[in-house]
Amino acid sequence: MVKVGWAGLRGRFLLLVLAIFLLVGALSAFGFHRISERAVLRLGSGYATQYAQRQQARIQAKLEREVVLAEKLVNSPLLQAWAQNENDPNLRKQALRELDSFRNLFADRSYFFIVDKSKNYYFNNAQDEFRGQELRYVVKRDDPRSNWYFDTIEKVDSFALHVDNSPQLGLTKVWINAVVKEGTQKLGLGGSGLDLTEFLKEVVQSSDPGVQTVLVDREGIVQGHYDSELMAKNAGIKDETKRLKIFELLEPAQRAVFQQKLSSLTTSPDKIDHFQIEREGRQVIVGAAFMPDVDWIALVFVDPNQVIELTQFLPILAVLGLALLVSLLLISYTIDRLILRRLSKLTVSTQEIAAGQYGVDLEIDRNDEVGQLTRSFNHMTATVRDYTHNLELKVEERTEELRQSNEKIMDSIHYALLIQSALLAKPSELKTAFLDSFTFWRPRDIVGGDYYTLYTAPNGSFLLAVADCTGHGVPGAFMSMASKALLDRAVASRGLEDPADLLVELNTTLQELLQQEEPGSQNGLDIGILYGKTGDSRIRYAGARMPLWVQRPGQAIEVIKADRCSLGYTKSEAQLRITNHDLDLPRGTRLFLLSDGILDQPGGPKGFGLGPKRLQEAFLKWEKIPLSAMNDHLDQMIAEYSGSAAQRDDITVVGVAL
Repeated sequence: MVKVGWAGLRGRFLLLVLAIFLLVGALSAFGFHRISERAVLRLGSGYATQYAQRQQARIQAKLEREVVLAEKLVNSPLLQAWAQNENDPNLRKQALRELDSFRNLFADRSYFFIVDKSKNYYFNNAQDEFRGQELRYVVKRDDPRSNWYFDTIEKVDSFALHVDNSPQLGLTKVWINAVVKEGTQKLGLGGSGLDLTEFLKEVVQSSDPGVQTVLVDREGIVQGHYDSELMAKNAGIKDETKRLKIFELLEPAQRAVFQQKLSSLTTSPDKIDHFQIEREGRQVIVGAAFMPDVDWIALVFVDPNQVIELTQFLPILAVLGLALLVSLLLISYTIDRLILRRLSKLTVSTQEIAAGQYGVDLEIDRNDEVGQLTRSFNHMTATVRDYTHNLELKVEERTEELRQSNEKIMDSIHYALLIQSALLAKPSELKTAFLDSFTFWRPRDIVGGDYYTLYTAPNGSFLLAVADCTGHGVPGAFMSMASKALLDRAVASRGLEDPADLLVELNTTLQELLQQEEPGSQNGLDIGILYGKTGDSRIRYAGARMPLWVQRPGQAIEVIKADRCSLGYTKSEAQLRITNHDLDLPRGTRLFLLSDGILDQPGGPKGFGLGPKRLQEAFLKWEKIPLSAMNDHLDQMIAEYSGSAAQRDDITVVGVAL
């Protein structure tokens, strides 16, 4: 008896594989979770702390040097003496020389000095622009722009850093404001500044990917930010209490925790802290370092998903790889033990059957699923063996029938091509009517719905027509021959001189011939007709949805629009109103009539149609080339533009020169 259900071979195999995958999957998921969680937290926190410490060192080194120089400046006995006796010309000369020596030491190559008694503000910059005019303006208590000076002189004993915009000087800088004192008496302020743009670029905006640095004071007021526009706007607010604080850039739920962390940090100057916040829906690690010398805090926002390299997760990948390897080994062993060894003989025999040796009978040595499979194979082989011979004979017969049918069809289509080609105007006929000419006719499916024809009269008159009938292939060819016959009849009865009248007549006769009642199977054509006389500069054009392109010598191509109607359709009016366009053109003018197949031909990098612009540019480029030689150029252009794209529609282009 063959075992079935969970007690059989298939059931035991599925249960075992399921148990292995559940066990290995659970262990891998647990290991991945634990390792990745620890790695992200450890590496992200360490990175944030180290980056904050590095920024702290860079900022302090940058600012402390300027602070030391500013303090040295205000402690100069000469400058202190001058601040008390500003009008002494000798002291003034020496003091300005002293200030100029400090100017060359400051990184910004600038200084400022304010005498408290007179409130005079002295300044010179790196270009030495104000030599001899160092006195720039006077700070006034009733001037809001001077509030910074009075706030500093009243509240600061040694120095203060201040991000500010000076409208009088037209500068936005990080200013180092040091107090000039003799004993406890404050004599004024002196110092320098760092250009905010360069300062932010060097210290704040040079962060690595995934890292953003922000500088704040102990109140949280933003002193440096990676957004230069935000900093410029903040520096323009004169009331520091109203300047943007870092808490305003955080989500409301994060502000209290953030403020508590900063307050704790300022009470422990040597502490470098890190903590996690949620920012724009993502977990971000913040490294913070307090700089007591300048009373600022460096904040480093680290996105761990961007800064932690993939190599950090190699242990996780190793665990997953090992788990996958163990799974594959266990599954391979199980398949080999329960199935493959027993199927090896069956495999050899089935390969012989696959090679066409249907006389092989497989040995049945087990009564399980494999034995049942072997028995079914034997029955199948016997059945196939009975049908194979007859089937092969039938396939050969049908293949031969199809080949013969296909040959007949293709012969008929090629013969139809000969018939359709006979309807087209001959090159010799075009030579009698025009100075130069070319025709480019390429049906999509051997034969097609496009055609061009020429009618001439003994008096030298000619009528050139290009038509684009509905469809392509054999249906299009039938349509083209029917419309050509009707056009012949219209020309015979009405003459050549009135192209618009011919189109109205062709529309009427086509509607009568086709008798189209079903709107879903409409047929008709677009057509353009030229009438003129050999040697005459005047031509007459009429068109139904087929415009005329006119290329006068040395000029851009002018498009004479056709009437917006097609011929022969049920929706076409019985009595159309077609317009004749009379043109007087100079000798050598080139005229082009073309079906829309060439304009719709797909190609280029995006598969768009060739379009009128590209084709007109090509005609202008080929203006000096004889029309009779343009076939090859046009063929090459279409091939290069189309690339691997198939031809979408029948293509016809006829060009003549008057």
